Amino acid sequence: MDINRRKALLRVAFDIAAIACVAIPVLVLFALAKGYKRGFYCDDESLMHPYKANTIPTWVAGFVGIALPSLTILILEGFKAYRSEKKMFTYFAICYKLLMPFCFGCGLTQLTTDIAKYTVGRLRPHFITVCQPNIASCTVDTGFLSGDVCTGTDEAAIAEARLSFPSGHTSVAFYCMIWLIVYLQFKFTWKRYWLIRPLMQAGAFFLAYYTGLSRISDYMHHWSDVLAGAIIGTVVALLDVFFMSDIQTWRKRKCQECSSSLPLYEQNNTNGTGTSVEP
Repeated sequence: MDINRRKALLRVAFDIAAIACVAIPVLVLFALAKGYKRGFYCDDESLMHPYKANTIPTWVAGFVGIALPSLTILILEGFKAYRSEKKMFTYFAICYKLLMPFCFGCGLTQLTTDIAKYTVGRLRPHFITVCQPNIASCTVDTGFLSGDVCTGTDEAAIAEARLSFPSGHTSVAFYCMIWLIVYLQFKFTWKRYWLIRPLMQAGAFFLAYYTGLSRISDYMHHWSDVLAGAIIGTVVALLDVFFMSDIQTWRKRKCQECSSSLPLYEQNNTNGTGTSVEP
């Protein structure tokens, strides 16, 4: 085995290990952790909403969130490789340098969200509905309930109802879609039909936006839970795409080939006209 192949395999092994370092704690928290048992007031109307099924199931949010950016990267980079007649190895290398940081950021977003969920233990808007607390246990002075006061039989639903803050659906959706929006901004350089890129970006944003709104209308989260999830997903996405992925390196290399500082437009100055050319 030559030295270059050995280095490549070693890098892949370290990358997989890094992703495992954020993915394994997520699985451990899901399997073993229990949310902090926060008390509540008997007359808290914000916790008395009905229990509804998810408009967007968890598996759908995760699958679409991960699959859409991944497919976009594979298709767009494949088109670029075909246009520039790059070798297949170069195509796979470019996709690898984009997809591995993206997957790492997904795990980091979920871990950040779950740590807050199990630590804070905020009650979902439908908590009283699934908990069915023994109202006779309310203290005379405050009407405050704490401890094991639920009489509901669905223990899984009760445990899940203690994990409202922040919204996991929203944090993952915003991470994936903001990551995709930034990727398109840097990499989608087709200027002939220049509104295609912002149309795709708007579609990605509205997918995340609707996901967050559905969590409120489903009474799964309070509005502040959704806002916190959106902030977490957006911050992690921006940190990941600018400091962990290969986009910045590609952008700097691309700009060095351009005579203009505009991020997505090249100028052809060979004839002094400064007219734009197709990428």
